[in-house]
Amino acid sequence: MGKSEAALALVERGHRLVADDMVEIRRVSGNILMGKGAGVSSHHMEIRGLGIINITHLFGVGAIRDTKQIQIVVQLEEWDSSKAYDRIGAEENTIEILEAKVPYLLIPVKPGRNISILIETAAMNERLKKMGYYSAKEFSRNVRRWLESESIRERFVDEA
Repeated sequence: MGKSEAALALVERGHRLVADDMVEIRRVSGNILMGKGAGVSSHHMEIRGLGIINITHLFGVGAIRDTKQIQIVVQLEEWDSSKAYDRIGAEENTIEILEAKVPYLLIPVKPGRNISILIETAAMNERLKKMGYYSAKEFSRNVRRWLESESIRERFVDEA
């Protein structure tokens, strides 16, 4: 899928790595989940063709983090042309981890898609939702207003 390569690209873009493959998750203060690297592999990544790399040594201590709150779960899935994917983003999906619900997003992957940009955008969009702004809902409202507007009705009535 390219998960490690996407994580490496995110580090390159200034994000920080907690762990690549093995993450220890704890639930604290009710519904807050914290992720932490498990064992000696925490700031290392395995990149096919390169082997094991040490993110701290390659990018510096500013590229790593010991713990981080889990605010979204992104699952990458190989693109399936027979499957219908959400194109608007109005669905609010969650996944339950340790009895806590976390926003969940499924991203279909096919060659040529920039996975790291998609993940970064998903995280920023989730942050906006936490602040009360929902892009998909605003888009739907605008389309509905446009369809209900007098000018659009006149245009289609005149053409009919």
